[in-house]
Amino acid sequence: MKPAARETMDKDREHELWFTRKDGVVRGPHPSGLISRFLLLGRLTLDDEISPDRENWRPVREFPRLIPEELHPGGTPESRERLLQARLREDERLRERRGSGPVPPEVQDMRVGERRQPEPEAVIRHRRQRAEWLARPRESLDAAMRGPIPWVGAGAAVLVAVILLVWSMDGVEPGTLPECHLPAAPEVNWSYCRMASLDLRGVDLSRANLRNTDFLETRLDGARLRGADLSYADLRRARLDDADLRGTALTGATMQAAVLARADLVDADLSYVNVLGADLTGSRLDGAILDRAIWTDGRICATGSIGTCD
Repeated sequence: MKPAARETMDKDREHELWFTRKDGVVRGPHPSGLISRFLLLGRLTLDDEISPDRENWRPVREFPRLIPEELHPGGTPESRERLLQARLREDERLRERRGSGPVPPEVQDMRVGERRQPEPEAVIRHRRQRAEWLARPRESLDAAMRGPIPWVGAGAAVLVAVILLVWSMDGVEPGTLPECHLPAAPEVNWSYCRMASLDLRGVDLSRANLRNTDFLETRLDGARLRGADLSYADLRRARLDDADLRGTALTGATMQAAVLARADLVDADLSYVNVLGADLTGSRLDGAILDRAIWTDGRICATGSIGTCD
């Protein structure tokens, strides 16, 4: 298969949705990433069944691309340690979303099942309708928007969509909804936004909220990210050459094969980060917290590691 075709196939897989069937109960749809997370946390097993259409069911083990690498047979202390760290990171996400106080019984019950409730059918239907609407030719859109009646209907649809979105979002504080439509700027809220494969070289994202943001293969060369929150962000194969990451929170971020040559990571929080295969040539790590990080060579940094992976 040609590299371009393989890349297109990989991107298509990121948008796959799956239904799960466990003990006779069907839930979903869930994106591929969430299926992988459920496997890590033990909420799904390789023998549980999934389906893209709720008709054709097959065990998860028949879809290797959904199985996290930490679950692949290894049997070595290093592989068991990586699995433990991956589970700890996922559990920490839930604790941070729910707060640091005692975990209520209903949340404990959710840990046995799934973290989120299934998306409302109205939200799924609206998403499909919006995609179909935007796919229309420009002339059809212009004609449909003439006159007051279509605008009234569109306004009502937008209002309903916003209400459903707010109702369905999990773990987002009131007044802090992501602003994925806004351009790059200091303190912008791009949390949970998809910013994969973009050219963001030299942008200023100082103190921005970038938690759980998808920066897969994004160009961030020379970007100013000082004081930003990149916890649990997906930065696999991202370019961060010469980036200013001083004081940045990168807890639990996924940065395999990322390029961080000459990046300024002074005083950054890299605890539980995964930089396996990343390029850190010439980067500055003075004062950086490296607790339990998965280092470039696969080592697990010791608790209390500062500046170097001990």
